[in-house]
Amino acid sequence: MENAEERLSPSEKRTLLHLVEGERHASELDWVALQRLKRLGLAEVRGTSISITQDGLRLLQRLQS
Repeated sequence: MENAEERLSPSEKRTLLHLVEGERHASELDWVALQRLKRLGLAEVRGTSISITQDGLRLLQRLQS
């Protein structure tokens, strides 16, 4: 995920944060941002929910440091 943080839109970054917090239902998330995060391997569908992947967590940690 080299330079992925440079390619993410503000909405995609917010969506990653919301996924980590787990406080929002999938229907409340930015659908377009979520589709791109899944395509990049930063989010995934697990059963009936959507969660952040390990790559997504590492990227989020870099963004917050």
